[in-house]
Amino acid sequence: MHAEKHLFAAPVLLGRFIRRRAVERLFSSGKREAAIALANAVEKGHPEADTIFRRLLLLQHSEETVMHRALWNYWKTHRFEELLKRQETSGSICSDIRLALAAMPESDWGNGIVFMLWSLLDRDDIADSIESRGRHAPSLEMDALFGLVRGNPERYLDLEDPDYSIFEKAWLAATGVQRQRISQTVLNSQKSRLIAAYDKAVRDEHDPQLVIDALKLCGDHDALFDRLNGLPFNGALEVIVFWAENGGRPKDPAKAAIVEQAIELYRDVAGLQPQSRMSMPLGTQEIFSFWTERYRNDEAIRQDLSSSDPFRRAGALYCGVQRDLIPRSRMREILVNGTWPERLAVQYLFHAPEAGARNEHVFWLRPQKNFEAAILSMRLPGSLEESCCLADQLHGALRQSDQTHRHKLLQLFTLLQGYFLRGLITVDSNDDATESNAVETEDTRDVEW
Repeated sequence: MHAEKHLFAAPVLLGRFIRRRAVERLFSSGKREAAIALANAVEKGHPEADTIFRRLLLLQHSEETVMHRALWNYWKTHRFEELLKRQETSGSICSDIRLALAAMPESDWGNGIVFMLWSLLDRDDIADSIESRGRHAPSLEMDALFGLVRGNPERYLDLEDPDYSIFEKAWLAATGVQRQRISQTVLNSQKSRLIAAYDKAVRDEHDPQLVIDALKLCGDHDALFDRLNGLPFNGALEVIVFWAENGGRPKDPAKAAIVEQAIELYRDVAGLQPQSRMSMPLGTQEIFSFWTERYRNDEAIRQDLSSSDPFRRAGALYCGVQRDLIPRSRMREILVNGTWPERLAVQYLFHAPEAGARNEHVFWLRPQKNFEAAILSMRLPGSLEESCCLADQLHGALRQSDQTHRHKLLQLFTLLQGYFLRGLITVDSNDDATESNAVETEDTRDVEW
């Protein structure tokens, strides 16, 4: 096209006139190539780029269908880089973008453009326009993402998603800020199916405590019971306290029976607790509780793991370890070369290295030297070997008062362990089978540990 050649005309006297004439000819041509040429001119810094860009935004699909579609397809293939850049540098462009999106045809193509830009810009005015016009994204994942981010879980719950793949794809497409909003939507929804989707589809990246809180709110006690599997024992105790105070129970008879026994044992344990220590000074907070409240999402943990403040790193490490975000190799390196707050966080939860332990100034925190710390940090269901080790420690206790308290605590742990380890398969040298590849299973529900 001849007009395209003159877009950047440079003669001193006639250059501006030639450029403007070229722009007008391209706009009036109505051709696909003209739209792309104008978009290219804006990206290359045309002297009248701002004016051209606004005129491009105001193209109407109903009147300039070919140019309009070509322009937005071109921007889409470039991930709307020009729109994103101009929105950041010029607030006046925002209203033009909103008007352009509001005028998009309500077709799969038009809705796809609108939702893609919403996901990139994450602007409330665009979202409000989507909702007011009743638009739906052509892809199920994007439509679910929109509803979850906007606190409207029905957009997702109205879909068939038996394997939670739609939820998983929506989560993967979300930004860090959007994931926080999705988590809040899950918490507020009180919908068991949504909580299950969140828990199973993004299990390695979400906040486990949020799932527990959401299940409490929606009253799904059976799912809450199942969620004990994989929790640290101290987390399971918090759920048992909830059942004791709330009165709710699982509907499944076997689970309900376990809960009743667990509550009875918990009350025995609570009655045998040693005298509480002196309360903390006014205005202070226990450091582990502070860290737990501070780092409630994975993004905050990852950010502070590289902080220059050793206490921030320690807090992120403490919470990250419990969510399996920290590789074992990094924990080993920290135990040797980390600052003392970092070593404190790791040693509080896990075994310390033997080498040089005699000179380690946070050595006394090692939970393997303390029965209560060891059992409280153990994840359900644990193993039979771990239970035997704890039983050996219990039988070796010297003081009768300690022994009673610890015995009840171990009973409570093994009660839950017994449920989740039912059907455990072990290998032995028994030769009773008549076939070489036979497998013998035994329900361990009634086994006394």
